[in-house]
Amino acid sequence: MIKMKYFFIITILVLFSITACQSTDNSKAETIESLSIKIENEPNNISLLEQRKKLFLEQQNYQRAIADLQHCINLTPDSSKYYIELAGLFMEKGNINNTLGLLEKASKIDPLNPKIWNNVAEIYLLYKKYPDVIKFANKSLEVDPYNAKAFFIKGYAFMESENKQEAIHNFLECLKNDPNNYNANMELGALYFETKNDLAITYYKNAITIDSNKINAYYNLGLYYQNNDYLNEAIDTYKDIIAKDSLFPNSYYNIGYIYLELLKVTDMAVPYFSKSINVKPDYKEAYFNRALCFEEVGNIMQAQVDYKKALEIDPNYQLAIEALNRVEQTIYSN
Repeated sequence: MIKMKYFFIITILVLFSITACQSTDNSKAETIESLSIKIENEPNNISLLEQRKKLFLEQQNYQRAIADLQHCINLTPDSSKYYIELAGLFMEKGNINNTLGLLEKASKIDPLNPKIWNNVAEIYLLYKKYPDVIKFANKSLEVDPYNAKAFFIKGYAFMESENKQEAIHNFLECLKNDPNNYNANMELGALYFETKNDLAITYYKNAITIDSNKINAYYNLGLYYQNNDYLNEAIDTYKDIIAKDSLFPNSYYNIGYIYLELLKVTDMAVPYFSKSINVKPDYKEAYFNRALCFEEVGNIMQAQVDYKKALEIDPNYQLAIEALNRVEQTIYSN
Protein backbone atom coordinates (compact mmCIF):
# COMPACT_ATOMS: atom_id res chain seq x y z
CA MET A 1 0.00 0.00 0.00
CA ILE A 2 1.21 3.48 -0.78
CA LYS A 3 2.62 5.46 2.09
CA MET A 4 1.73 9.10 1.89
CA LYS A 5 3.30 11.82 3.97
CA TYR A 6 0.85 14.31 5.36
CA PHE A 7 2.10 17.60 6.60
CA PHE A 8 0.84 20.80 8.06
CA ILE A 9 1.85 24.04 6.49
CA ILE A 10 1.91 25.68 9.90
CA THR A 11 2.62 29.36 9.85
CA ILE A 12 5.78 29.99 11.79
CA LEU A 13 5.68 33.03 13.99
CA VAL A 14 7.51 35.85 12.26
CA LEU A 15 9.76 37.75 14.60
CA PHE A 16 9.23 41.46 14.82
CA SER A 17 10.41 43.09 11.65
CA ILE A 18 12.27 46.29 11.11
CA THR A 19 9.76 49.07 10.76
CA ALA A 20 11.29 51.69 8.53
CA CYS A 21 10.45 55.22 9.56
CA GLN A 22 7.98 56.91 7.31
CA SER A 23 9.53 59.22 4.79
CA THR A 24 8.04 62.14 2.98
CA ASP A 25 6.91 61.89 -0.62
CA ASN A 26 9.89 64.00 -1.61
CA SER A 27 12.24 61.27 -0.37
CA LYS A 28 11.35 59.15 -3.39
CA ALA A 29 13.44 61.45 -5.53
CA GLU A 30 16.29 61.58 -3.02
CA THR A 31 19.47 59.55 -3.29
CA ILE A 32 21.88 58.59 -0.56
CA GLU A 33 24.36 61.08 -2.01
CA SER A 34 21.91 63.99 -2.02
CA LEU A 35 20.70 63.17 1.48
CA SER A 36 24.28 62.92 2.75
CA ILE A 37 25.00 66.43 1.45
CA LYS A 38 21.94 67.75 3.26
CA ILE A 39 22.89 65.91 6.46
CA GLU A 40 26.34 67.52 6.38
CA ASN A 41 24.60 70.87 6.55
CA GLU A 42 21.93 69.69 9.03
CA PRO A 43 23.52 66.87 11.03
CA ASN A 44 20.71 66.84 13.60
CA ASN A 45 17.82 66.64 11.13
CA ILE A 46 16.10 63.41 12.09
CA SER A 47 13.83 63.41 9.05
CA LEU A 48 16.85 63.36 6.75
CA LEU A 49 18.52 60.64 8.80
CA GLU A 50 15.36 58.51 8.62
CA GLN A 51 15.15 58.90 4.87
CA ARG A 52 18.79 57.92 4.37
CA LYS A 53 18.47 55.03 6.78
CA LYS A 54 15.54 53.72 4.76
CA LEU A 55 17.61 53.84 1.56
CA PHE A 56 20.48 52.04 3.29
CA LEU A 57 18.07 49.29 4.35
CA GLU A 58 16.76 48.96 0.80
CA GLN A 59 20.37 48.42 -0.30
CA GLN A 60 20.96 46.03 2.64
CA ASN A 61 23.73 48.30 3.85
CA TYR A 62 23.01 47.46 7.47
CA GLN A 63 26.14 48.98 8.93
CA ARG A 64 25.30 52.44 7.59
CA ALA A 65 21.63 52.03 8.55
CA ILE A 66 22.67 51.14 12.09
CA ALA A 67 24.87 54.24 12.23
CA ASP A 68 21.95 56.46 11.24
CA LEU A 69 19.67 54.83 13.79
CA GLN A 70 22.24 55.28 16.51
CA HIS A 71 22.49 58.94 15.56
CA CYS A 72 18.69 59.19 15.87
CA ILE A 73 18.93 57.63 19.34
CA ASN A 74 21.57 60.15 20.37
CA LEU A 75 19.30 62.97 19.24
CA THR A 76 16.20 61.60 21.01
CA PRO A 77 17.47 59.56 23.98
CA ASP A 78 14.11 59.73 25.73
CA SER A 79 12.19 58.12 22.88
CA SER A 80 11.79 54.34 22.66
CA LYS A 81 11.04 54.43 18.93
CA TYR A 82 14.58 54.13 17.61
CA TYR A 83 15.67 51.65 20.27
CA ILE A 84 12.89 49.34 19.10
CA GLU A 85 13.75 49.79 15.44
CA LEU A 86 17.45 49.25 16.01
CA ALA A 87 16.66 46.16 18.09
CA GLY A 88 14.73 44.81 15.12
CA LEU A 89 17.70 45.39 12.86
CA PHE A 90 20.09 43.62 15.25
CA MET A 91 17.55 40.80 15.55
CA GLU A 92 17.54 40.38 11.80
CA LYS A 93 21.32 40.09 11.87
CA GLY A 94 21.19 37.51 14.67
CA ASN A 95 22.74 39.73 17.33
CA ILE A 96 20.57 38.67 20.26
CA ASN A 97 22.55 40.33 23.05
CA ASN A 98 22.35 43.76 21.45
CA THR A 99 18.67 43.18 20.65
CA LEU A 100 17.74 42.40 24.24
CA GLY A 101 19.91 45.24 25.55
CA LEU A 102 18.17 47.77 23.31
CA LEU A 103 14.74 46.48 24.24
CA GLU A 104 15.63 46.72 27.92
CA LYS A 105 16.54 50.37 27.41
CA ALA A 106 13.31 50.92 25.48
CA SER A 107 11.29 49.31 28.29
CA LYS A 108 12.79 51.69 30.86
CA ILE A 109 11.81 54.65 28.72
CA ASP A 110 8.39 53.34 27.81
CA PRO A 111 7.33 50.55 30.21
CA LEU A 112 3.70 50.84 29.09
CA ASN A 113 4.47 49.94 25.48
CA PRO A 114 3.21 46.37 24.94
CA LYS A 115 5.12 46.07 21.68
CA ILE A 116 8.39 46.04 23.59
CA TRP A 117 7.33 43.13 25.80
CA ASN A 118 5.95 41.25 22.80
CA ASN A 119 9.26 41.65 21.00
CA VAL A 120 11.20 40.31 23.98
CA ALA A 121 8.79 37.37 24.23
CA GLU A 122 9.30 36.59 20.54
CA ILE A 123 13.05 36.48 20.98
CA TYR A 124 12.75 33.96 23.79
CA LEU A 125 10.30 31.98 21.65
CA LEU A 126 12.97 31.71 18.96
CA TYR A 127 15.26 30.09 21.51
CA LYS A 128 12.51 27.93 22.98
CA LYS A 129 12.80 29.48 26.42
CA TYR A 130 9.12 29.06 27.07
CA PRO A 131 8.89 30.29 30.70
CA ASP A 132 10.48 33.57 29.59
CA VAL A 133 8.12 33.76 26.63
CA ILE A 134 5.13 33.48 28.94
CA LYS A 135 6.64 35.93 31.42
CA PHE A 136 7.12 38.72 28.89
CA ALA A 137 3.90 38.07 26.99
CA ASN A 138 2.13 38.43 30.33
CA LYS A 139 3.93 41.73 30.90
CA SER A 140 2.45 42.88 27.61
CA LEU A 141 -0.99 41.79 28.78
CA GLU A 142 -0.57 43.63 32.08
CA VAL A 143 -0.24 46.80 30.02
CA ASP A 144 -2.90 45.87 27.48
CA PRO A 145 -5.24 43.01 28.53
CA TYR A 146 -6.69 42.90 25.00
CA ASN A 147 -3.40 42.55 23.17
CA ALA A 148 -4.09 39.86 20.59
CA LYS A 149 -0.45 39.43 19.64
CA ALA A 150 0.56 38.63 23.23
CA PHE A 151 -2.10 35.91 23.37
CA PHE A 152 -0.87 34.57 20.04
CA ILE A 153 2.73 34.43 21.28
CA LYS A 154 1.64 32.58 24.43
CA GLY A 155 -0.43 30.19 22.35
CA TYR A 156 2.53 29.41 20.15
CA ALA A 157 4.79 28.84 23.15
CA PHE A 158 2.28 26.47 24.76
CA MET A 159 1.80 24.66 21.46
CA GLU A 160 5.52 24.11 21.00
CA SER A 161 5.87 22.92 24.59
CA GLU A 162 3.03 20.39 24.04
CA ASN A 163 0.55 22.09 26.37
CA LYS A 164 -2.19 21.98 23.79
CA GLN A 165 -5.10 22.96 26.01
CA GLU A 166 -3.36 26.18 27.03
CA ALA A 167 -2.36 26.74 23.41
CA ILE A 168 -6.00 26.49 22.31
CA HIS A 169 -7.12 28.77 25.14
CA ASN A 170 -4.64 31.49 24.18
CA PHE A 171 -5.32 31.27 20.44
CA LEU A 172 -9.02 31.63 21.23
CA GLU A 173 -8.27 34.68 23.39
CA CYS A 174 -6.28 36.07 20.48
CA LEU A 175 -9.32 35.66 18.22
CA LYS A 176 -11.60 37.31 20.76
CA ASN A 177 -9.53 40.45 20.40
CA ASP A 178 -8.62 40.05 16.74
CA PRO A 179 -11.25 37.91 14.97
CA ASN A 180 -9.51 38.32 11.62
CA ASN A 181 -6.19 36.91 12.79
CA TYR A 182 -5.27 34.48 10.01
CA ASN A 183 -2.41 32.83 11.92
CA ALA A 184 -4.46 32.08 15.04
CA ASN A 185 -7.11 30.39 12.92
CA MET A 186 -4.43 28.33 11.18
CA GLU A 187 -2.86 27.20 14.45
CA LEU A 188 -6.23 26.25 15.91
CA GLY A 189 -6.94 24.32 12.73
CA ALA A 190 -3.65 22.47 13.12
CA LEU A 191 -4.27 21.65 16.78
CA TYR A 192 -7.74 20.26 16.07
CA PHE A 193 -6.39 18.45 12.99
CA GLU A 194 -4.14 16.40 15.27
CA THR A 195 -7.06 15.16 17.34
CA LYS A 196 -9.35 14.57 14.32
CA ASN A 197 -11.76 17.16 15.66
CA ASP A 198 -14.02 18.69 13.02
CA LEU A 199 -13.46 22.10 14.57
CA ALA A 200 -10.37 22.06 12.33
CA ILE A 201 -12.75 22.58 9.41
CA THR A 202 -14.21 25.68 11.04
CA TYR A 203 -10.87 27.34 11.66
CA TYR A 204 -9.40 26.52 8.25
CA LYS A 205 -12.54 27.92 6.63
CA ASN A 206 -12.22 31.03 8.80
CA ALA A 207 -8.66 31.45 7.56
CA ILE A 208 -9.82 31.08 3.96
CA THR A 209 -12.47 33.74 4.52
CA ILE A 210 -9.85 36.08 5.99
CA ASP A 211 -7.40 35.58 3.13
CA SER A 212 -8.60 33.50 0.21
CA ASN A 213 -5.36 34.08 -1.70
CA LYS A 214 -3.26 31.87 0.57
CA ILE A 215 -3.09 28.24 -0.48
CA ASN A 216 -2.02 26.70 2.84
CA ALA A 217 -5.44 26.96 4.51
CA TYR A 218 -7.08 25.26 1.52
CA TYR A 219 -4.41 22.56 1.49
CA ASN A 220 -4.65 21.80 5.19
CA LEU A 221 -8.43 21.71 4.91
CA GLY A 222 -8.13 19.27 2.01
CA LEU A 223 -5.79 17.06 4.04
CA TYR A 224 -8.18 17.09 6.98
CA TYR A 225 -11.05 16.03 4.74
CA GLN A 226 -8.86 13.36 3.13
CA ASN A 227 -7.66 11.92 6.44
CA ASN A 228 -11.15 11.79 7.88
CA ASP A 229 -13.02 10.22 4.97
CA TYR A 230 -14.71 13.34 3.66
CA LEU A 231 -13.42 12.35 0.25
CA ASN A 232 -15.73 14.37 -1.99
CA GLU A 233 -15.03 17.45 0.10
CA ALA A 234 -11.30 16.77 -0.14
CA ILE A 235 -11.43 16.50 -3.93
CA ASP A 236 -13.48 19.70 -4.18
CA THR A 237 -11.01 21.53 -1.95
CA TYR A 238 -8.01 20.39 -3.99
CA LYS A 239 -9.84 21.51 -7.13
CA ASP A 240 -10.35 24.91 -5.49
CA ILE A 241 -6.58 25.10 -5.09
CA ILE A 242 -6.05 24.15 -8.74
CA ALA A 243 -8.42 26.93 -9.78
CA LYS A 244 -6.27 29.37 -7.83
CA ASP A 245 -2.87 27.90 -8.64
CA SER A 246 -2.69 25.41 -11.50
CA LEU A 247 1.02 24.86 -10.78
CA PHE A 248 0.56 23.43 -7.29
CA PRO A 249 1.49 19.75 -7.83
CA ASN A 250 0.29 18.30 -4.51
CA SER A 251 -3.34 19.08 -5.34
CA TYR A 252 -3.24 16.90 -8.45
CA TYR A 253 -1.28 14.22 -6.63
CA ASN A 254 -3.66 14.05 -3.68
CA ILE A 255 -6.71 13.78 -5.95
CA GLY A 256 -4.96 10.95 -7.76
CA TYR A 257 -4.17 9.28 -4.44
CA ILE A 258 -7.81 9.49 -3.34
CA TYR A 259 -9.01 7.92 -6.58
CA LEU A 260 -6.36 5.19 -6.48
CA GLU A 261 -6.21 4.17 -2.84
CA LEU A 262 -9.41 5.37 -1.22
CA LEU A 263 -12.06 5.26 -3.94
CA LYS A 264 -10.40 2.48 -5.96
CA VAL A 265 -11.12 4.20 -9.28
CA THR A 266 -7.80 3.63 -11.01
CA ASP A 267 -8.63 5.09 -14.40
CA MET A 268 -9.57 8.42 -12.83
CA ALA A 269 -6.31 8.55 -10.84
CA VAL A 270 -3.94 8.38 -13.82
CA PRO A 271 -4.70 11.84 -15.31
CA TYR A 272 -4.10 13.52 -11.96
CA PHE A 273 -0.77 11.80 -11.38
CA SER A 274 0.17 12.80 -14.93
CA LYS A 275 -0.76 16.42 -14.26
CA SER A 276 1.29 16.47 -11.08
CA ILE A 277 4.27 15.14 -13.08
CA ASN A 278 3.77 17.81 -15.74
CA VAL A 279 3.94 20.49 -13.05
CA LYS A 280 6.77 18.83 -11.12
CA PRO A 281 8.87 16.55 -13.35
CA ASP A 282 10.89 15.18 -10.42
CA TYR A 283 7.81 14.07 -8.45
CA LYS A 284 8.92 10.51 -7.75
CA GLU A 285 5.80 9.58 -5.75
CA ALA A 286 3.60 10.58 -8.68
CA TYR A 287 5.57 8.34 -11.05
CA PHE A 288 5.37 5.52 -8.52
CA ASN A 289 1.62 5.82 -8.03
CA ARG A 290 0.93 6.19 -11.72
CA ALA A 291 2.95 3.00 -12.20
CA LEU A 292 0.73 1.28 -9.63
CA CYS A 293 -2.28 2.30 -11.69
CA PHE A 294 -0.75 0.88 -14.86
CA GLU A 295 0.24 -2.31 -13.06
CA GLU A 296 -3.27 -2.75 -11.67
CA VAL A 297 -4.88 -2.59 -15.13
CA GLY A 298 -2.26 -4.91 -16.60
CA ASN A 299 -0.17 -2.35 -18.49
CA ILE A 300 3.06 -3.85 -17.14
CA MET A 301 5.39 -2.28 -19.68
CA GLN A 302 4.22 1.26 -18.89
CA ALA A 303 4.40 0.47 -15.17
CA GLN A 304 8.03 -0.58 -15.68
CA VAL A 305 8.78 2.73 -17.40
CA ASP A 306 7.34 4.76 -14.52
CA TYR A 307 9.03 2.71 -11.80
CA LYS A 308 12.33 3.22 -13.60
CA LYS A 309 11.66 6.94 -13.83
CA ALA A 310 10.98 7.12 -10.09
CA LEU A 311 14.32 5.38 -9.51
CA GLU A 312 16.14 7.77 -11.82
CA ILE A 313 14.95 10.54 -9.53
CA ASP A 314 15.77 8.62 -6.35
CA PRO A 315 17.88 5.46 -6.78
CA ASN A 316 17.23 4.52 -3.13
CA TYR A 317 13.43 4.68 -3.39
CA GLN A 318 12.74 1.31 -1.78
CA LEU A 319 9.08 0.99 -2.77
CA ALA A 320 9.99 1.58 -6.40
CA ILE A 321 12.88 -0.92 -6.22
CA GLU A 322 10.52 -3.61 -4.93
CA ALA A 323 7.83 -2.75 -7.46
CA LEU A 324 10.25 -2.73 -10.39
CA ASN A 325 11.57 -6.16 -9.37
CA ARG A 326 8.00 -7.40 -9.19
CA VAL A 327 6.96 -6.22 -12.65
CA GLU A 328 10.23 -7.31 -14.27
CA GLN A 329 9.77 -10.80 -12.88
CA THR A 330 6.38 -10.82 -14.59
CA ILE A 331 7.83 -9.48 -17.85
CA TYR A 332 10.78 -11.85 -18.02
CA SER A 333 8.82 -14.89 -16.88
CA ASN A 334 6.49 -14.64 -19.86
